Amino acid sequence: MPSPDTSAPAATEDREALLAEALGRPWYHTIEVAPGRFTDGTVDHREMTPKLLPASLAGKRCLDVGTFDGYFAFAMEERGAAEVAAVDLETFDQAEWPPRNRPRLLASGGDAEPGERFKIAARLRGSDVRRALTPIHLISPETVGGPFDHVVLSDLLLHVRDPVGALEAVRTVIAPGGRLLVAEEVNIRLSIASPRRAAAKLQTGWTDYGWWQANVAGLWQWLHQAGFRIEKRAFYTLNAKGAMKRLHVAFEVTPDPSAPQAG
Repeated sequence: MPSPDTSAPAATEDREALLAEALGRPWYHTIEVAPGRFTDGTVDHREMTPKLLPASLAGKRCLDVGTFDGYFAFAMEERGAAEVAAVDLETFDQAEWPPRNRPRLLASGGDAEPGERFKIAARLRGSDVRRALTPIHLISPETVGGPFDHVVLSDLLLHVRDPVGALEAVRTVIAPGGRLLVAEEVNIRLSIASPRRAAAKLQTGWTDYGWWQANVAGLWQWLHQAGFRIEKRAFYTLNAKGAMKRLHVAFEVTPDPSAPQAG
């Protein structure tokens, strides 16, 4: 008499345990990890996603830069992308933290991996998203496997020393005819006081991880200097807990053929 096959029940039990773990811990992104079951995220992009992403990305190669928990990578996969890659750091100590904050932040977990929750969500969703581990300023066709037709960069420029240099690196992996979505929080006071003149507030004195909070003109100027042409612009308030519920601007841009290449 053959022994009973216990592989399926074991797999089910493992999945339920993983799901319970996912739902019982805090996340940065609100992500559907099982039908109708969502992680407890600090930010929730679901309401704005139809306005930020095309309804269909069928046949497109897509890239999510600074994926973290993976929300936008999984959202592009849901929209039928032929391939999705998700850029993240291998460990937190690769982040461009302000130098005065680095020793303290390193001591509190700099060797940890940003993608721990991403891996849990990917397993539960049965996702084929491919992770590409590299700092943003080292993005290139070789490091991330480009070029890509649709690229998302959400709430990351405030965390880098050189936003223009970061955008120039991203530009190198956008295919001809491709598009980049940049969504960032903006400084409301600077945007009102200086609607046409680029300005940014240096945040290093009062945040652990941030560098810049630009006004709308400042973000536009970063994109312009990095060689992009603005196609669309939209404002929204990020659905988030606590102080992260801030005004954002989303720019949809394309590479400007007349702009010089990064030197």
